[in-house]
Amino acid sequence: MKVRIKICFLTILLFSVAVARGNSAHIFHPYYKANNHANKGSSAFTHFRYQKPAGYGALDSITRLLRLKLSVDQYNYDDIVIGFNQGASNVYDYNIDSRYMPGLNAAEGLASYSSDGVPLSINLLPLPLQQVAIRLDVEAENSGQVTLEKTALDQLPANCTVWLVDHYLKDSLDLTANSTYIFNINKADTASFGSYRFCVVVRQSQTPVPPFQLVDFDASKSGSYAQLSWNTKNEADSTTFAVERSDNGGTTFQDLDTLISSAAGIYRFTDKNPPVASDEYRLKITCQNGAISFSGMVTLVFINSISSISRNINIYPNPARNVVNLAINPTPANEVIDPVSVQNKLSSMSLSPDASKVSAVYNIKIVNISGSVIKMATSSTNTWQDNITSLMPGTYIVTVINSSTSRLVGRSTFVKM
Repeated sequence: MKVRIKICFLTILLFSVAVARGNSAHIFHPYYKANNHANKGSSAFTHFRYQKPAGYGALDSITRLLRLKLSVDQYNYDDIVIGFNQGASNVYDYNIDSRYMPGLNAAEGLASYSSDGVPLSINLLPLPLQQVAIRLDVEAENSGQVTLEKTALDQLPANCTVWLVDHYLKDSLDLTANSTYIFNINKADTASFGSYRFCVVVRQSQTPVPPFQLVDFDASKSGSYAQLSWNTKNEADSTTFAVERSDNGGTTFQDLDTLISSAAGIYRFTDKNPPVASDEYRLKITCQNGAISFSGMVTLVFINSISSISRNINIYPNPARNVVNLAINPTPANEVIDPVSVQNKLSSMSLSPDASKVSAVYNIKIVNISGSVIKMATSSTNTWQDNITSLMPGTYIVTVINSSTSRLVGRSTFVKM
C-alpha cells in the first residue's frame, strides 16, 4: 500500500517595507502563490518581490496569525493561515492573500473564504470593529472522524474573542482557550462538510477590559514551610506569577517558581526550603500585554535567626517618639557574638596601622509591617540617627546591609509612639 504524505509549507508572515520615493515598495513577505502538486497534499508556497499597485494601502507592521489544521490521520492533513492586519482588506487581494489550490486526490481539504467568496490558504483581513464571520471550507475524500485544530493564535487585543462555530451541530468552541474540535463527516450528508458547516467568528467588544488587580498577598509559617497565598481580579489567561524570595534584606531575589494564570483568582504556593533567616517574599506579575509589576514584600522569620541578627544592631530608645538611634555591630549576620573574641579583634585592630583605613558602608532601610519601604539611608559609621516624627504610630522594621558584601548585618524592630 502506498502511503502518500502531504507536505504543506506555510511560512510566518515576515515582511519589511522599504520606504522610498515613488510608489515602489519591496516586501519580503509571505504573500505566497499556490502551486498544484501531483501527490496528495495541498499547496506549497514561495515568496516574491512585487511592485506595489497604484492606490494599494500599506500593511501595518503587526500581523496576528490564526493557524488551523484539518487532519484525517497523521499523514493526511491540510492547514491554513488567517491573519489580522489593519492595513488588509476583507476582499481577496492578489498581492497579500493566497488562493487555495487543492492537491490532486487529496484525502482532505481546508480553506477560508474572503468576503467576496474566494477560497484562500492565506487570508489577511483587518480585525473587526465589532464582529466578522470567516467562512471555512472543510472537505474529506471519505466519511469518518476528522480533527480541526488550532495550531497557533497570536496575542489579540484583550477585548477580542475568536470562536469556531459549527452550524451543522449548532455547537461552538472558544479558540482563545481551546485548541481541538473533533467531528464526523458523512459523505451521504452534504451538510456535514463543505463550505457552509463551519465559520470562524471574531468579536471585538467596545467595552473596556478592567485592569488586572492583585487583591492581597500573604505569607504564613506552617512548621518549617512557608505558605504563600494571593487573590486576584480581572486576570487574563496569559498572566504569570513568579514567586521570589530574598534572605539578605531585599538586596537580591531568587526565583522559586512561576505559576500560570488559571483564571480562578485564588493561588497557593509552598516554600519547602526557606533559609534559616528572615525571609522576604514577593510576586513578579507579568500581564498579557507584557507589563511587569511587583507585589509588596511579606516577611517570615525561621528558626532562631532573629535572635542572632537582632543582636547585631541596637535601636534606642524603643519605643520612640521623635528620634531613633542605631548602633551597628560589624559582626557578620547570623554569627553568634562572643564578647572575648570581639574584644580581641578590637585590640588587634587598634595595633594595626591600617585598621583605621577599613570602614564599611551600611545600607539602612525602614519598612512598615505591610512591607512598604518608608525610608532608605546609608551610613559609613557604626552609628546612625533619624528623625521619626513624620511616621505614623506603629511597629517598624529596620534592616542593615553591608554594601560591600551585600550581607545582612542585622534586622530589628522599634515602635513609634
